Amino acid sequence: MFICYPKMKVYKVFILLVLILGFSNNNFAQNKDEQLASQFFSNGEFDKAAALYEKLLNKNLNSLYLYDNLIQSLIKLKRLDDAENISKKMYRKTNSAYFLVDIGYLYKLNNKPEKAIKQFDEIIKKTIPNQEKILETSNAFEKRNELEYAIKSYLNGRKLLGYETVFNNELAALYNKTKQTQSMIDEYVNSVAQYPENREEVQGLLQNSIHFPNDFELLKIALIRKIKANPNTDVFYEMLIWFYVQRKDFDNALIQAKAIDKRLKEEGRKMMDLGYLAISNEKYDAATRLFNEVILLGNNKAYYLAAKLGVLEASNKKLLSNSNLSLIELKNLENTYLAFLTENGKTYYTAPSMRDLGKLYAYYLNEVDKAVEIYTSILELPGTDNFFKADCKLELGDLYVLKGMEWDAMLLYGQVDKDFLEHPLGQEAKLRNAKLSFYLGEFEWAKAQLDILKTATTQLIANNALELSLLIQDNTVDSIEDALKLFAKADLLYQQNKFNEAFIYLDSIITEFPKHALTDDIAFKKAQIYSKQKKYDQAIKFYTIVINEHGSDILGDNALLNLAIIYEKNLNNIDEAKKNYEKFIESYGSSIFINEVRKRYRFLRGDILN
Repeated sequence: MFICYPKMKVYKVFILLVLILGFSNNNFAQNKDEQLASQFFSNGEFDKAAALYEKLLNKNLNSLYLYDNLIQSLIKLKRLDDAENISKKMYRKTNSAYFLVDIGYLYKLNNKPEKAIKQFDEIIKKTIPNQEKILETSNAFEKRNELEYAIKSYLNGRKLLGYETVFNNELAALYNKTKQTQSMIDEYVNSVAQYPENREEVQGLLQNSIHFPNDFELLKIALIRKIKANPNTDVFYEMLIWFYVQRKDFDNALIQAKAIDKRLKEEGRKMMDLGYLAISNEKYDAATRLFNEVILLGNNKAYYLAAKLGVLEASNKKLLSNSNLSLIELKNLENTYLAFLTENGKTYYTAPSMRDLGKLYAYYLNEVDKAVEIYTSILELPGTDNFFKADCKLELGDLYVLKGMEWDAMLLYGQVDKDFLEHPLGQEAKLRNAKLSFYLGEFEWAKAQLDILKTATTQLIANNALELSLLIQDNTVDSIEDALKLFAKADLLYQQNKFNEAFIYLDSIITEFPKHALTDDIAFKKAQIYSKQKKYDQAIKFYTIVINEHGSDILGDNALLNLAIIYEKNLNNIDEAKKNYEKFIESYGSSIFINEVRKRYRFLRGDILN
C-alpha cells in the first residue's frame, strides 16, 4: 500500500533523510580516522597520530580519549609547549581541573618544577566544596602519579565539605600506594565505622594490602581501640575475629566469638562457623576446642548435636591426616563413632557419621563387610536427602568393586545414572560404570559412554572421561587389545588392593610388549600402587619417570601433582612440596588441577583458606 504525503511533508522527509545520511557518513568517516590515528599511535608514528588526533579533537571536545592520546603523542615528539597549549585550550572550553593538573604535569616534564608546584598548589587552593569536582581533581592527580597531591586534594575536600569520613576508601588506597600503612588502616577502619555493611569488602582490601608482622600489629591495635571506644558495636568484634583467623590464631578468635555469641544470644553459631573454618585450614585441635565450647552451652541448645558431629569430624580428619596410623588409634576412633551413634541413634541427621565410620572400616580397618552393612543401613534410613543417598550408593558400589562384586556395583551405578540424568552425580555414576566396563575388557562400550561424558558439566568428570577414552583409543589400534586387557585387569586388581597380582600383570606387559605405548601408564600405575602401600621412595621414583620421560603426555600433570602431595602429606617435606607445586604452576598452567595446586601452594605459604 502506498501512502500519499502532501508536498510539504514529502520535502521534510527528504531533508530528514539527507541529514541522517550525512550524519552517518560523517560518523563513519570519524570512526575511520580514529582507527587510523590509533594505528599510527600503536606503530610509533606520533607525528601522523598527533595531526589526526588534533583534527578529531576539534570536532569532539568532550572526548578524553582523543585528548589523552594527542597529549601523549606530543610528549613523545617532545612538543611540550604545544601540549601545554592544548591543555590550556581544553581548560578554557570546559573549566575542568583535569586539564589544570595536566598543565602542571607538562610544566614538570618541561623542566619547570617550581611552576608545576605552584600550579598544583593553586589547584588545591581554588577547589570548591563539590564532592564530584573534588573526586575529579584527585583522580587527575592520581592519573599523573602525583599521589601526595591526590591525598592533599581529598583531605582539603573533607575540610571544605565539613565531613570527616568522606573519601575513606579512596584515601586508604592512596595511603597503601604510598606505603603509609597506619593511615591506610585508620581510613579503612573509619570506613567500616561509617558503613558497617561494607565490612567484608574492607576486609578483602586489607587482606590484599597487609603482609608484614608490624602491619598486622597496627591493625590489631586499631581494632581493639575501636572496640574500647564502641563496646556495643558488633562490627569491630567481627573484624577482630576475622583478623585472628587471618593469623590462624583460632584460640584468640574463640575468645572474641564467645563474647559476641553471648551478647547476641546466637547459641554457638559463630563458634560453629569458626570450627569448620579451622577444619578447612587443618587446625583440628582448634576446631575441637571451638565445637566443645558449643557443647558446653548445653544439650538443649540449637547447635548441640551439630557440635558433637563437628568434634567427630575434626578427630577423624586429624587422625587420618597422619600417614603412620596405629591400630590402637583407629580402634579408638571406631569406638568414638560407635558411642556417638549409640547415644544419638541412627537417623538422617547422624548419617554422615555413619558414612565416615563405613569409610573407616573399608579403607583403614580392612573390614569391608562391616562397611557394606553400614552403607546398606544408610540407604534404608527414612528422611535422608536424595543427593546424600546417591553419594552413598556410589561409595557402596565402590565397595562392591573392592569385594569383586562387579555386577552389583554396576547395578548401583546404573540406578544413580538413571535417577540423576544430566546432573553431575549421574555423570559420575556413568563414569564409574564406564571404568568398570573398562576393567572387564568391554572397551567398545566403555569408550561409547566415555565419549558422551567428554562434554560433562563437571570439568573433572570430563577430563577423566577424556583420559580413559584416549587410553582405549590409543591402545585398540587394528583391534589388537591384548596389552590393554592386561592393563585393565591390573587396574581392577589395584582398585581391589590386590597389589602383588596387579604387579604381575603390569610386568607381563613390559615382557610381552616391550616399548609399548602403555609404558607411561604402567609407570604411573606402579607409582599409585607403591603410594597405597606407603612405599613412598618407590612411588617417587616412578612418578619421576613419568614426569621426566613423558611430562608432555596426558599423565604429566597428574604425576607432578601426586608427587607434590606425597612430599606434603606423607613425608612432611614442605620445601620439596612447594618446589613441585611451583614447578606445576610454571609447567601446567592450563591443567584442570591448577586451581587445586594454587590452593595447596597458598596453604603451605601460610595464607588462610576461607
